[in-house]
Amino acid sequence: MTAEDRIRALPCWTGSVEIAPLPGGLSNANYLVKDAAGRHVVRFGQDFPFHHVFREREVMTARAAHAAGFAPAVHHSEPGILVTEFLGAKTYVAEDVRANIGRVAALMRGFHREMPNHVSGAGFMFWVFHV
Repeated sequence: MTAEDRIRALPCWTGSVEIAPLPGGLSNANYLVKDAAGRHVVRFGQDFPFHHVFREREVMTARAAHAAGFAPAVHHSEPGILVTEFLGAKTYVAEDVRANIGRVAALMRGFHREMPNHVSGAGFMFWVFHV
């Protein structure tokens, strides 16, 4: 079954879907999916225990980040697949960060203040020196 077949088979769509690959993703494959309800991102990924990357934890963190106001809504998840709302946004480069440093700092403060209210369980982290 191809990635597009798997996407079309997901139970979360409203009507027919249009699928296009999204570039990027170091440890996952990403697709932009349009349906009658809007635009969504589908991420295919697997666990990488040797890097402490666990997709179940990623889903929990994505839901927590949405509840705290920092991330798109999670529409569907199952092992190896995460479907979120698509945010039409720009990825900041260094110049953008410098030009918006006050906003970036406020966002980071809010993130550190709010996320603990929405995350539970053991702390997991990627640590490059673990391998």
